[in-house]
Amino acid sequence: MARVRYRVPEIVAGVGITLTLLVLIALGGAFLTDIRISSHGATTAATVLDGSGYWRSVVRFVDAEGRLQTPGAGIAYPVGLTPGENIYVEYDIAEPTRVRVAGRSAVDGILPAAGALAAIWVVVGPAWVTLRRRRDQRS
Repeated sequence: MARVRYRVPEIVAGVGITLTLLVLIALGGAFLTDIRISSHGATTAATVLDGSGYWRSVVRFVDAEGRLQTPGAGIAYPVGLTPGENIYVEYDIAEPTRVRVAGRSAVDGILPAAGALAAIWVVVGPAWVTLRRRRDQRS
């Protein structure tokens, strides 16, 4: 038990680093998706469907081959969409389920990601310093 207590500052730092990596991986994935959509992209009109919420909106659109598409994973960058709304979307012709709101990109996610990282380290940083000082005073 003493060993675990001794390692608490490292555990706290590890949690902070893990959360930081998760935020960066999510942002990196958004940029990769944008690159794929931009390299094989098409733009079309879509309708936001019922059951859509703030974090996930489902849309329906007709792709370049005339097929009706309703991506199950939803649409990228859905903030501010309401059910029944008609919007323009950009999608990957090779993978029509990869779709985003026209005019939005991963760049829009940089500020929220930076805010999340700041919030993580505002909590983890002082906790790590405090725990480290307590440990050093005891030894």
